[in-house]
Amino acid sequence: MTACRSICFYTPSTDPSGMGAHMVDLIAEFAGTADVALMMRPTVGGRRLLDRAAELGARTVELPSPRDPGFSAVVSDSLVTSPADVFHCHVGTGCEDWDGVRLARRAGCPAVVQSQHLPYLVSSPRKRRAFHHAIEEVDRLIAVSEGLRRTYSRIGVPPERLTTVPNGVAPLADRIGREAARAALGLDPRQPVVLTVGRLTHMKGQWHLVDAVPGLLGRFPDLAVVLVGDGPLREALEKRAAGLGVGGAVRFPGHRGDARQLLAAADVFVLPSRHEGLPLVALEAMEEGLPVVGTRVIGTEEVVEDGVTGALVRAGDPAALGAALARLLADPALRRRQGDAGRRRYLAGFTRERMARDTAAVYESVLRGALW
Repeated sequence: MTACRSICFYTPSTDPSGMGAHMVDLIAEFAGTADVALMMRPTVGGRRLLDRAAELGARTVELPSPRDPGFSAVVSDSLVTSPADVFHCHVGTGCEDWDGVRLARRAGCPAVVQSQHLPYLVSSPRKRRAFHHAIEEVDRLIAVSEGLRRTYSRIGVPPERLTTVPNGVAPLADRIGREAARAALGLDPRQPVVLTVGRLTHMKGQWHLVDAVPGLLGRFPDLAVVLVGDGPLREALEKRAAGLGVGGAVRFPGHRGDARQLLAAADVFVLPSRHEGLPLVALEAMEEGLPVVGTRVIGTEEVVEDGVTGALVRAGDPAALGAALARLLADPALRRRQGDAGRRRYLAGFTRERMARDTAAVYESVLRGALW
């Protein structure tokens, strides 16, 4: 896959979520051809990723908090003991701690690459200046979608320093099927099911999905709307559903390690986000053969082809979201047609293998420049 002898993945995030899954997917692709390491903090989410990386054959380095006096020594000593050709940092908005990147440069890593997983939507001039100062140590920035890349171009990142490598996901290896997935969620085999997966946060927009449910129940009285995931808005969302009189139809199974397998329970997948980078869960739903109803926001609009693989609606519009879901719930043939088209779209452009190949090309480009 890559001629790099060694790659060190690093994130300062304490809750890497989809970004962490992206990193593990790259580790899975590269571990057979290069010495691969993962550096991150062993938080609850971080621990899961460190353990998975170790299972894949990667060397893992558990980091203390960047505020810990020993942080620099742990990073530097690891890079001296096991030098990396490529140090690949992964961040969300770009506002996280940057010490890992600076330490990698000081340790002499020939290529320092950074993936941006969320669009730059920060308005503070001070934070913008801090961002530009921080990326002085980075050879190349990778944007996970074209729309995301444009947000960094708008704040003055030179185009030659930005490369777009769209996200990809691996095919699901252990499917359990519709009946088992519904049983696992306590759903009736015959009822219509709309499902979403993600942290329960303002960014993911589940509030608008809950607000669409009363209208949907008028047409589909036995509908189940399943919000897989947990987060700071769970209690508020549960209260909102109860207040609207739809508490029995809206299900909150919480965080599930088998979330991807549970996609098989759905008739329609929905992603009501306010913004994204490039949503892995939409790719997973397409790989499962589900039509996807999403919002017309950065990332999602590059995944969902409106009217072909699902539907795109304005963010923050429960009525439009409900109408798009109703069209699909009422038409099994349309669901099958759009679900099949989504799977073909996934296979053509959003596989893990393609993502890893394009990422390796970025590594090689930077390393060639480092040798000149």
